[in-house]
Amino acid sequence: MRKYLVLSALGACLVAFVPAASAFAGGSTYYAGKNSQGQKLLFSVDHTASGPKFDPIFINQIDHCPVTGDTIAVEFSFQGFQIPIVNGKFSLVMDNIFQRFSWTGTVTSTGASGKENIDLPAFDNTGGLQDCGAGVLSWKAQALVPASATAHPSAQYVVTLTRASDGSVQYSITH
Repeated sequence: MRKYLVLSALGACLVAFVPAASAFAGGSTYYAGKNSQGQKLLFSVDHTASGPKFDPIFINQIDHCPVTGDTIAVEFSFQGFQIPIVNGKFSLVMDNIFQRFSWTGTVTSTGASGKENIDLPAFDNTGGLQDCGAGVLSWKAQALVPASATAHPSAQYVVTLTRASDGSVQYSITH
């Protein structure tokens, strides 16, 4: 887990100092972009011996609750995820009691695009449940956008997902 944290921190530093679109030493290409709401996202493609891997760093979305009318700015940040990229495509899907999450896309050496979906369960004013989300959103990213365009994302809730070596996923939510 430390290895991924160090790589993510190193990647963030490298993105700040390298504005050109190329692969970094160490075998990673970083991508920064936005979804159709204008919310920021950042990930890398790690070039490994077993093929390219999608390594998510963070993604943001604005969710709306249909019953209460609440609006929730949510950020998912990741550690320890490396999703295989097959024929230029990746798919990260997590469905559980805490959320329904999907981040899929197509990656090239210069850019990437795809779909995202984050749904959160929430109580309404009478104790019933509602599905807070934004539906399926499109997103686009460019290889190695300078960090100044993506630094310091902000949200009301930050969800950190950490994948352990045994494959289990731990969640941490801060407000």
